[in-house]
Amino acid sequence: MHGNVSLHIIQKIVFASLALFLIMLTDDLAYAVQPIRIGAIFSKSGIAATHNEPLIVMTQLAVDELNQKGGIIGRKVELIIYDNQSTAIGSVIAAQKAIKDDVTAVIGAHWSSHSLAMAPLLQEAGIPMISPGSTNPAVTLVGNYIFRACFLDSFQGQAMAKFAYESLGARTAVVMQNINETYSITLTEFFSKAFTGNGGRILANNDYRGKAVDFTEILKSAKALQPDVIYVPGYTIDSGLLIKQAVAMGIRSTFLGGDAWDEIDKVAGNALEGSYQSAPWHPGVPFKKSVHLKEVYRRHLNKDIENYSAPLAYDAVMLLADAIRRCACMDKSKIRDQLAATSNFEGATGLINFDRNGDPQHKEIIILKYENGAFQYLKSIQP
Repeated sequence: MHGNVSLHIIQKIVFASLALFLIMLTDDLAYAVQPIRIGAIFSKSGIAATHNEPLIVMTQLAVDELNQKGGIIGRKVELIIYDNQSTAIGSVIAAQKAIKDDVTAVIGAHWSSHSLAMAPLLQEAGIPMISPGSTNPAVTLVGNYIFRACFLDSFQGQAMAKFAYESLGARTAVVMQNINETYSITLTEFFSKAFTGNGGRILANNDYRGKAVDFTEILKSAKALQPDVIYVPGYTIDSGLLIKQAVAMGIRSTFLGGDAWDEIDKVAGNALEGSYQSAPWHPGVPFKKSVHLKEVYRRHLNKDIENYSAPLAYDAVMLLADAIRRCACMDKSKIRDQLAATSNFEGATGLINFDRNGDPQHKEIIILKYENGAFQYLKSIQP
């Protein structure tokens, strides 16, 4: 009798232990297949939406490619896209949502004013952030969790000023500044300082607001001054409309712009003929990963890459994937450490090595000339 009771008790203990083991095993398996959640903060609505949309497409393309190859460290990548509504406050709200969702890292934002607003929250939360295209030098100075895939405005402004003075022989310039955008204000500062430092003269610095569509008054001023070049460090729509109106008014100065002139020909049309732009990428660059990206993009979307900033988003995702692989974990602090240690990463936009601020070292700038209805690769400038 006692023997049967003991056996019954032993059986209960064995079954209980087995049940506990199965529960623990199930939890472990569930954790093992837990996806890597990546947040992407871009503008899906508002004034920046058209400018950001190609980067959203490229971010999704990169994630799809990773998942088709088995994900990262055996885990599927889950992309969560947050709309910052083209505002700084919207970027803060988007970052708060990403933190609440416990994402592993954030790709974005694109515009500098948006990144500057959200970076402090992600830094405090200890979530790595990689901006594809925020060129303002202050972005990565927020903290050691903030990185970027693009060059800085300090270099971009200086490079275009030097190109204008030395290669174009320009001695006088007028600057058209969008006073609502940190990007435009910062580029204006660096271009103007470098142009005068080389020996040129800034004849006027004309301000306009971001949603402006009529530039008649400031263009009258520029026409009267007859500068050799007019620097327009704005975004696609405002810059395109300004240049189109300028040419219609008979202004024959050479127009210069920055990396935010993405697909500006769709707005300015033939008025762009003979203008120059600094850019992070062009289909003509010789990088091996660029050739790969063009093939993947064509295969999945059945068209060629038209936006020259979009490949930066692809590189941002792949930089993160590379860091996670080297870390072989989902620990955000360890992923940050591996991002900081990035060395000789081959991206579609060139070789990337991060400096102590999370900025790519020696990231070259490409000068493009709009000629015969398209931007042509002219030259590359090293820092």
